[in-house]
Amino acid sequence: MENIRRQCPCSSGKDYEVCCKKYHQGAVPENALVLMRSRYSAYAFNLPEYIIATTHPASPQYSDNMFIWKRSISRFALNTVFHKLEVLDFKESAHMAQVVFTAFISQGGQEATFTERSYFDKVHERWLYRGGNLSQGYAPNLVTTGQLRLLPLAYYGDSILRRKGDPIVEITEDIRRLAEEMIDTMEASNGMGLAAPQVHHSIRLFVIRTPIETDKDKIEYGDINVFINPVLSMPDAETWKASEGCLSIPTLRAEVERPRGITVEYTTLEDEKVQERVSGWHARVIMHEYDHIDGLLFIDRLNKQELDKITPFLQNLEKRIHDGREL
Repeated sequence: MENIRRQCPCSSGKDYEVCCKKYHQGAVPENALVLMRSRYSAYAFNLPEYIIATTHPASPQYSDNMFIWKRSISRFALNTVFHKLEVLDFKESAHMAQVVFTAFISQGGQEATFTERSYFDKVHERWLYRGGNLSQGYAPNLVTTGQLRLLPLAYYGDSILRRKGDPIVEITEDIRRLAEEMIDTMEASNGMGLAAPQVHHSIRLFVIRTPIETDKDKIEYGDINVFINPVLSMPDAETWKASEGCLSIPTLRAEVERPRGITVEYTTLEDEKVQERVSGWHARVIMHEYDHIDGLLFIDRLNKQELDKITPFLQNLEKRIHDGREL
């Protein structure tokens, strides 16, 4: 009986038999672009095991409940018609990669096309999908210019997150470049702030997207600020609790109590000294990032009962990220 030949859903123009099938059967994609294409075709063929195996263990999409995760992927695949894949941009460095693509799909007879700027990390010589920023429809505006300037993140259990950062003696070109790369990494990860220890640099530097509190009790992103050798003083006696998360402890959030306001002194990239009084979410973000350069995490601000509740999650997170797993 003659074999039925079918074109690969990844839009390579090749037959599936000589394209993505080998990756679905265990071959290692040679770069992040090939991985992205093979993941798209895995969705089209309803292969949840492959999607799970190629997802970074620190990805926000990762789930410890494999049954529910597989069912969710399968439901998406079964309810979706995959029409075409178009790659808009691909950038890759030694350990990070970015792919911008448009997936032309429909669901329930309605167009559901989306464009994603997706990010990939290389772990144990294999590329893994970490996450991405989505836009509805065809959105070439997600393509970025210039070189890829993303940094690998340090995750819970990495010893550098527990070291007190060294003061910066001189603002060199290396420091300026690091700050720019941290800003790109923060934005790519959809973070509100990022400290140097989180990208494997034990120095007293962090960046934030200044939070703007709206009338609708929502937080919007304002100007980007770089803090070099910051010093905090005169915390308010009044405290308040709010939910915090951390790029180094993905998917976990907890209510953290902090002073309502505080004074911060720091040096800018232009070597200017600044002192300002901040309050609300602005103060909270600064205090959160300041904790990082002191070797502290937001979970250290929780009481014993709260910490006990999340300890199993933390243990499992550390194990799956640092112990590795079969892919």
